[in-house]
Amino acid sequence: MADIISIVNNNPNLFSNKNEICKYMCSYYKNREKRELINYPKKKFPFFSGMGGIPISFDREKETVYIDHTDKHSIIIGQTGSKKSRLLAMPLVHILGAAEESMIISDPKAEIYYRTCGYLRENGYEIKVINLREPKRGHSWNPLALPYKFYKEGNIDRAYEFANDIAVNLTIIDKSQKEAFWDNSAGTLFLGLILLLFKFCHENNEPDESVCISNVIELRNLLFSTEKPQNSPIWKYARTDRFIESTLISSVTTANDTRAGILSVFDQKMRAFSVQPALLDMLSWNDSGYDSITEIPTVVYLILPDEKTGYHNLVSLYIKQSYEYLIYKAQNSIEHNSSLGIRVNYILDEFSSLPTISDFPAMITAARSRNIRFNLFLQSKKQLYLKYNEECDTIMSNCENWIYLSSRELDFLKELSELCGETGNRKPLLSVSDLQKLDKEKGQVLILSGRNKPLITTLPDIDFYDEGTPLIITNIINPLQTVVNRDFRKRVNDILLRPINGNENQLDGSMKKTDDSINDLLREPSGKEKIIIKMSGNVSPRCENEFLKNKMIKRMSTKTYFNKKEMKSIIDFFRRKKNDL
Repeated sequence: MADIISIVNNNPNLFSNKNEICKYMCSYYKNREKRELINYPKKKFPFFSGMGGIPISFDREKETVYIDHTDKHSIIIGQTGSKKSRLLAMPLVHILGAAEESMIISDPKAEIYYRTCGYLRENGYEIKVINLREPKRGHSWNPLALPYKFYKEGNIDRAYEFANDIAVNLTIIDKSQKEAFWDNSAGTLFLGLILLLFKFCHENNEPDESVCISNVIELRNLLFSTEKPQNSPIWKYARTDRFIESTLISSVTTANDTRAGILSVFDQKMRAFSVQPALLDMLSWNDSGYDSITEIPTVVYLILPDEKTGYHNLVSLYIKQSYEYLIYKAQNSIEHNSSLGIRVNYILDEFSSLPTISDFPAMITAARSRNIRFNLFLQSKKQLYLKYNEECDTIMSNCENWIYLSSRELDFLKELSELCGETGNRKPLLSVSDLQKLDKEKGQVLILSGRNKPLITTLPDIDFYDEGTPLIITNIINPLQTVVNRDFRKRVNDILLRPINGNENQLDGSMKKTDDSINDLLREPSGKEKIIIKMSGNVSPRCENEFLKNKMIKRMSTKTYFNKKEMKSIIDFFRRKKNDL
């Protein structure tokens, strides 16, 4: 180990550029002392920090892996079983771990996690695991925590922007093309309920953990608990904010049949959360913030079940929200003449199986200048096209590194053959037949990188990097923290359906129909109360007393509520009557 360090430190002109240093480092990486190399202090061995990248070639004799450390995005295409993970995804994690760059990894079946987490932990990484397969065995992530943070800080525009992203990714993405109205309406309702939850919790000093998806569902149940939600005190509270009112009004005031359809679609979108209490608990707390990703070497594993897609939209939401926040931080860094910090790499395995990420073509375009890099793993181009339609070409054209392993997709094979060019006698350099005969066991891949000529090379298996003996750590995932149930429904009822501090002059929303103070005012007049009270007009006070009393009895029999104005006028009337007596 001392030899390699002395070579670098004592011969600064030995390497012509950083690529040569990376190649030298990678050749030494095979040595059994690699852990000592990686853990060497930065100040004495700094040249590889921030210089990681995807492997693009391998010299077997020199045991040298060549990488692309630039800011290019990469797309890797290979059908199931083509060794995408073993040749590229897992080695990429190892190389980036040596370079101390941060990573966000979508990991079906948790294969990448179990093969690489021990190595990264040994190298001092902060490890976060969002485990949608087993929510009780992982860290917590509350998607509403970030927009609520902006809301409390007074950054309302940013809060609404992030809240809208949540609504879009959880309700509107993958909407029906024939009946888009229902999905759009459910999404608008979801956004309105999120903002209403923000308003209620902030104004009533509720703890941050009260702002969660389970309480959004609770608000939906409370608001639409009767056939006339427009008479609900929750709706009257929502109307104090014009924007919240505008997002809810189409669901609250519409015809009953239309409202039933909107609520049915909304409930269907939320069913994935409702049927798994452990998932709701995991989404009710937040110990997976985004700030550390750019401050210290961090890896986030997004473990998801590959046999079903019900929770995939949460992965898409995490990718979208984390990216938007990183862009927000990067923009602030530019304004303050500072850098974003550690480079962030998205390693998205089975990317085309994830729900569509809104604005992804724009995301991948803007990422490079913000120190963010994407590595997309696909089974076929057709899958990507089904998700993004015409935007598929935009996504692929923004990935300068194309790494092909295998395919039976004829149109894509013809496209690759044409991109590889022709020989002098006008024959394809690589025919469709040639592209289907790459040797899987040898790790052969086709590399198309920028303006360089096409290259067929071999890449080493993950066993080359960890010598087939990965450091497996099974207890790295801590048990999920239990969130205290604060009975949110009762809190809403206590605050919105009763007078504030028992003072009828400060009604918030509407008075509950069984309130004892109202029953006391409605008792049958007796004694001095039977005296006729002088009032303006031709209507006697006794007649008005009976009218108001009968009106209240009728309203109670139909299980409806008085609005704030009606209740105040009734209370004021009886007060005047008692004072006169």
